[in-house]
Amino acid sequence: MLLRFILWFYVLICLAGFSGYVTKAAAIAGPSITVNLPSRTIELFVDDTLLKEFPIAIGKPSTPTPLGKYSVLVKEINPDWYPPDQPGRMVPSGPDNPLGYRWLGIYNNYGIHGTNAPDSIGSAVSNGCIRMYEADVEELFDLVNYGTPVKITYDRIKVRTNARGQVVLSVYPDIYGYGSIDVQDIRNKLNGYHLNGLVNDEMLRKMIDNPSDDQFVIAKQFKIKVSGKLTSVRGLVLEDVPYVPAYATAELFNRQINWDEKNKTVQYAANKVPGIVISDVVYITVNNLRALFGCEPSWNAGESTLVFARTGVFLNGKAINIELNKVEGMLAMPAIPLAKALGRKVSWDQDKQILTTTDKENKVNIPVSLVDSVPYIKITNINQYFGVYVYWNEEAKTIELTYP
Repeated sequence: MLLRFILWFYVLICLAGFSGYVTKAAAIAGPSITVNLPSRTIELFVDDTLLKEFPIAIGKPSTPTPLGKYSVLVKEINPDWYPPDQPGRMVPSGPDNPLGYRWLGIYNNYGIHGTNAPDSIGSAVSNGCIRMYEADVEELFDLVNYGTPVKITYDRIKVRTNARGQVVLSVYPDIYGYGSIDVQDIRNKLNGYHLNGLVNDEMLRKMIDNPSDDQFVIAKQFKIKVSGKLTSVRGLVLEDVPYVPAYATAELFNRQINWDEKNKTVQYAANKVPGIVISDVVYITVNNLRALFGCEPSWNAGESTLVFARTGVFLNGKAINIELNKVEGMLAMPAIPLAKALGRKVSWDQDKQILTTTDKENKVNIPVSLVDSVPYIKITNINQYFGVYVYWNEEAKTIELTYP
């Protein structure tokens, strides 16, 4: 006990003397711990990303684990234990020590530690400390430092995405009797995932009336990657059909779409596809996304990711920034930016919607198609009107333009 007091006092002095440094370091990056009492779990975050979740045991209702914001003040390997009801007695580290082999002190005599009673994990049985399986606490011990933030919460509702990409909902028991929840409380949580429309009130009331540790699968999410970069946009799998949020996906490709509420259709240029609305978000199927934008995404099953590989355009071996589209099933390029890249002069008559170029002092009309009021030329017409050789490599997703 004396050793722990000395360590505690020393850490407090250090934190007080260097409080400005600790605050700045924590603001930059680093791990943090969230203890949620109703779920009896510890969540380890790194830069706001959930790294791992551990099961725990918490204080019993008569000696509850305190709520609040704390930090790791003491780290001790092979701690001694001083029974609170037996003054003067000390239990050294070993199999009879209920603290296990690691101690993370966070506030007064409260801490996170191992246990010699692994069967207690998942229960509310301690005097207020937080017990972990020995292997788990040793792993956590090595991942956190002095000053690591520790937040102890009482959140009975959890919505999260598991390792399989499933969005799951849990409603946990009110272990300490700190307050009831209602259907709207759950819906407020679901709002962050835009999944309210997939869950009915009857099912939510059943979860409230029968709280447990069970996880209810609402939907399966998948990630979207464009040109090798992971985006923040997430798709949904509903009844084995993959959907993407129409507007968010359109922004990835700089496309302007319109939603027809009456007919429940999404329109881009002359293309229209059916859509559905879930919690005020318009979704379309991946197959309809292909029809809408003329894109050909692939599916990476190992990463649960929809992958879009943008076609690279090269002029005489150098990459140029040309946004491709599909017109009548054929790849096409915006005619005016293409002409500029080639050093050719063109004239666009917006009223007559005619694009002309000068070829040997003669004006030549170039056949174009409008996409969002922008004239596009099919790649099969580029050679005839611009004298450029076009090589389309479907496997490599590249277009090579060769121009004298």
